[in-house]
Amino acid sequence: MSRDSNTILLRQQYTGEPRQAAHAFYQARGLYFGLVPDATDPAQQLLEAVLLRTLARPHPQIPAPTPARTFFGLRGVSPDIDTLVLWPHPDHLTQLLGRILPVRTDSGIAGVPGLRARLHPSRTDTLLLARPGHRAHLTLRARPAALQHAEDHILAAGLEPLWSARTSQPGERLAWDRLVQTLPPEEAALWSRALRRAGLHTGQLPDWTRSAPEPGQLEGPKPHRIAARPVGPAGGPARGIVAVTSARGQGGLGCTTTALTLAGALARTGATVALLGADDPNGLHEISGEPLSPGQWHDLLPDLPGPGTLRAMILSPSTPDAAALLADAARRHDTVVLDAGNVYQLRHLTGHADAAVVLTDLDPEVWGSTEILDRRPDWVQMWDWLNTRYLTARARARDPHSQLLRFLDETFEMYVWDRVSNHNPDVYNADDPADTAAWWDDFQPDLDDEDDEPLLLPEDIDAETLDLWRQDFLAFLASEGAIRHPDTWDAVAAVWTDHNRTLDLPGGGDDEALTETVLRETAPAATARWGEQAWQEHHPRWAAADARTRKDSLAPWQHLIEETIHPADPAATARFLLAHLDAPEDIPIALAITHVDDTLADEQHHLADVRDALRAEGIPALTVLPDLPEHLEREDDLQALARPSAQEAAAANRLALVVADLLATRTPS
Repeated sequence: MSRDSNTILLRQQYTGEPRQAAHAFYQARGLYFGLVPDATDPAQQLLEAVLLRTLARPHPQIPAPTPARTFFGLRGVSPDIDTLVLWPHPDHLTQLLGRILPVRTDSGIAGVPGLRARLHPSRTDTLLLARPGHRAHLTLRARPAALQHAEDHILAAGLEPLWSARTSQPGERLAWDRLVQTLPPEEAALWSRALRRAGLHTGQLPDWTRSAPEPGQLEGPKPHRIAARPVGPAGGPARGIVAVTSARGQGGLGCTTTALTLAGALARTGATVALLGADDPNGLHEISGEPLSPGQWHDLLPDLPGPGTLRAMILSPSTPDAAALLADAARRHDTVVLDAGNVYQLRHLTGHADAAVVLTDLDPEVWGSTEILDRRPDWVQMWDWLNTRYLTARARARDPHSQLLRFLDETFEMYVWDRVSNHNPDVYNADDPADTAAWWDDFQPDLDDEDDEPLLLPEDIDAETLDLWRQDFLAFLASEGAIRHPDTWDAVAAVWTDHNRTLDLPGGGDDEALTETVLRETAPAATARWGEQAWQEHHPRWAAADARTRKDSLAPWQHLIEETIHPADPAATARFLLAHLDAPEDIPIALAITHVDDTLADEQHHLADVRDALRAEGIPALTVLPDLPEHLEREDDLQALARPSAQEAAAANRLALVVADLLATRTPS
């Protein structure tokens, strides 16, 4: 038996998936991400963890005995980078869906709260499972008719299925939050890994009803052989030139950051990667901390683990042989990432690429809208409303003296916590001009006060020690403060210690006169909204409470604020994207929506619909990118490209897989 066959069989041992699925994974990925990859995205880990824990600890009212010789009704799974396919046992599909999809019972929500199922956009035998408003998702090999069988199964038990509603139903958010609160990240990672290694336990299920999976239970027969390394039977990593550019040649969308992130993800797989960018201060010009000379290679990640490499070259837009240099880079490397950028950079070279990632932005209104339903009691809504108006009024009323006082209050709080942890009496490194400037530049006189919070200091420090630390703090800042705030420093320094001390007292720091003004100005609108009786009963309690009580009193009621997503028409969204697209027509492209908020990044069902509409118009791929951190300020920032790290790594991996698929459609394996 060949080595490849042994590797495929080993994956099947861990996953329990069909041989053709294990073979397809190995042909596409090799061992570049490991033979049985863990999820890197925390949101994906959490969804997988909740699903498996729900299966291991079913609600007593759900009629679903644990099937023998399966993994809680699954015959296997197919794990990939932040995606997971579930293979149900055909004899237990109805019971499996009844366990994992949300159901209202006499004692609350059973199943995975908020989980919804719909037909997969590209397969008629697959369901897409996701929570509206959340990016994590799963796929289940089952036809839509299975949902009707599961609904009949639950209705026959006298229970209410919730998964047919597109949006979250009352109580689902609270049930989800309660589940999440009992799953710390390290435990969620274990549950997720256990689900991804379902094949280890199809013969005999461990008892996870009271305890989480243990690492030793998940090692399997040969843990060293499933580790990530640069091995692959299908010709190694993706090969070809991929250009990263903007939809209409505009700047500011993050082409350079995206190109760097993509190149780092490809290099982590063991590929040799070349990154070419323009001789431009906004591009790759100074990523190493010193200017790069056009036409010369620079090794960006000399300490990258494994055989992967990432080298960069600057090209001038006016270089006559730029196309030849690009072709030479392609001959010398597995993958070339061209930071084509905007019209003033290297966008004219995109025609020489084999595929392109085209960045665009999207008005949230074109994507859809979010309806907020506030189910909190009237007095809670009133307090929240008054809090907002009080903070707004206080922000308007602040003069330069009070703004500087508040800045010192906020920074003293951080100073105290830092001094408790490391015993360092310095506020910052006064011998470092950059560190000094960075600390003082945090003072913004026009800061929005909506997020203003009361002072929170360690409870085990006595008042005398705090007074001594206030003196140290003020003395440290005195000389620089007088230079930076010559008109206000002396007056503020004279009163700050007494002012700050009052913030430790109940009700300290609140402005009674401002409170009275706010109540007087808001009374007509409040009585019109909640009625005279409710106003007279509750506004005196709000007025008597200190700032911390006003805020903390609202926290227990947050679960009663329900957000309902109303996606726009997918065809209309696709038309908007296409209307703002100016990209090469003779190469496959991935349209990437950048700087997206959580609603857009996390709405998997609507993404699938828009992706379908774009595919019908000849755009093979659609993906979304969150705000990615800049890697251009210091050379050591670049090392983050070599380290998988939570959401950034997950976004980079997803983009790398999209690019690999695009190149595969263009270049024979």
